[in-house]
Amino acid sequence: MDFNKKVIALLAVALLATGSWSCKKITDEVPEDKLDITNAYRNVGDADAAVIGAYGQFLGLEKLYILQNELRGDLVDVTGNADAYLKQLSNHTTSKDNPYVDPRPYYTVILNINDALKNFNLMLADHRMSVDDYNKHYSDLGALRSFIYLQLGAQYGSIPYITEPVEKVEDVKNLSLYPRISFDELLTRLIDFTEKLPYKEVYSYPAGNALNVAIDGQNTQKIFICKPFILGDLYLWKGNYLKAAENYAKVMNVENTNTNINVQFDAYKVVGYLSSAYNDLVVRYTRAQDEGALITDGGWRNMFIQPTNNITWNSEFFWGIPYNPGYKPGNPMVDVCSSLYGKYLIKPSQVAIDNWNAQRQYSGIPYDARGRLSYENSAAGPVITKLTDNNTVLSSFNKGGKWGIYRAGLLHLRFSEAANRDGQSKLGWAFLNTGIQDTYYTGTFVNGAKSPVSTAEINTMQTPYPTSSPYYFDARSNSDYKSPWYRNTGIRNRANVRPIDVSFQTDMLGLEGKIIDEDALELAFEGSRWPDLVRVARRQNNPAFLAEKVYQKLLKAGDPNATATRAKLMDPANWYLPFDWK
Repeated sequence: MDFNKKVIALLAVALLATGSWSCKKITDEVPEDKLDITNAYRNVGDADAAVIGAYGQFLGLEKLYILQNELRGDLVDVTGNADAYLKQLSNHTTSKDNPYVDPRPYYTVILNINDALKNFNLMLADHRMSVDDYNKHYSDLGALRSFIYLQLGAQYGSIPYITEPVEKVEDVKNLSLYPRISFDELLTRLIDFTEKLPYKEVYSYPAGNALNVAIDGQNTQKIFICKPFILGDLYLWKGNYLKAAENYAKVMNVENTNTNINVQFDAYKVVGYLSSAYNDLVVRYTRAQDEGALITDGGWRNMFIQPTNNITWNSEFFWGIPYNPGYKPGNPMVDVCSSLYGKYLIKPSQVAIDNWNAQRQYSGIPYDARGRLSYENSAAGPVITKLTDNNTVLSSFNKGGKWGIYRAGLLHLRFSEAANRDGQSKLGWAFLNTGIQDTYYTGTFVNGAKSPVSTAEINTMQTPYPTSSPYYFDARSNSDYKSPWYRNTGIRNRANVRPIDVSFQTDMLGLEGKIIDEDALELAFEGSRWPDLVRVARRQNNPAFLAEKVYQKLLKAGDPNATATRAKLMDPANWYLPFDWK
């Protein structure tokens, strides 16, 4: 097996690279009095292995990440099979011995990244790595560390911010004694660090780099974090909405000059269906108004079913890591979600189901079909399928799939949130609902279709901002000219559900609530719900925004702790998990 095949195999099975650089015992057994990393970083191949090892270890965080971010919110509930610890996580009665609140798995990855970053610096100084290779490797793992720290801040609030390697056994044992910083201070430091990274492009490793390869039909380009995306998230949390929008827009426009027009017009732009695999991400039916004709093996569900080498998947996702079904442990969410091949521990909450059922499609069908494409009913109860969907049918021997982290639907909703808070509510409304062209066009219509009769009318198909602005999007089109955003259709339009009222184009607080409501419909179960609720409740200084949603979940589930949990969450100090280093 050549180096690249070894690298991707290691990643696929979520194991650390086996080279001597690994600090895999750092928070478990440490039999020596020092962690030996001698001769571990000799050349760029060792640096590649260190990156893959970090991502392999990071992949092992998915289960904890999803459970903390979804079960603590309002869209996921426990089943009768769940143990007491999962129930505690769901109703916010968590005890310190609960394994689902242990921060050590996150710090295990962080400490290994710290070791790698230190050694990248030494490699650069000793000319064992070129400046270009250093910039890419250091920036990639640095941004990944910032992502993990943001998760820690959202879950635990005040935490230790450790950026140096920990090599002595006594230091490892005493990590709990490190000083903690507030969430606000953490955001400041993360922004400062991430902004100073020397390479901040959308794709971590361009074509030709040893870490951007195709192995067994899977391309590795998008297994690495999208750096402008994490910067946008950090600024969104901090309240710098213009900077958030700038970083999100960089990602949204990354393919605007691609010579493949399908990629240029479709990738990451949330478009309508035009009979192409590049844009087959729309909720659609083989027969209009026939509920039984919903397409479940294509359309909107394609983004979760398809493998990471599929052009449909690549039109939607910026960051996702596949599991290889031929190796253990496989996709951990199969065990958590499946009633056939797992333990069936969590399920969609009644709140999540009611959210989808409260929508209405253009055809008059009285529910949002994204629900039917995210979970299914079984004899055991409702089963979350979004986290286990795969092009290969699940079985006891096939627990493959992928962890999809950043995608276009998430990006457009985050951009909408930032733009709305920055005084651009109409633009936020456009991305949420019907897209740029339909929202801004004020020209002539013929039989209900746009039919511009002048350049001035065509020009209303773009947003009225300077081309240098993150709020400029060009959706102009006619028989002779197509601009990059002319196919953009909006989140709700792509889902075939009716837009919210245009009055929200001038209602900043009202639109913010609608955006978070849409997050529940578009992004349910994917790992963003709890941070979304915390971020907006913090921003609005309104604990009830969060507390009421969790209360409704528990109330509809018949949880006797519902009222007490609501009262508890009215104090922001109780939003955060106990940080206890066992």
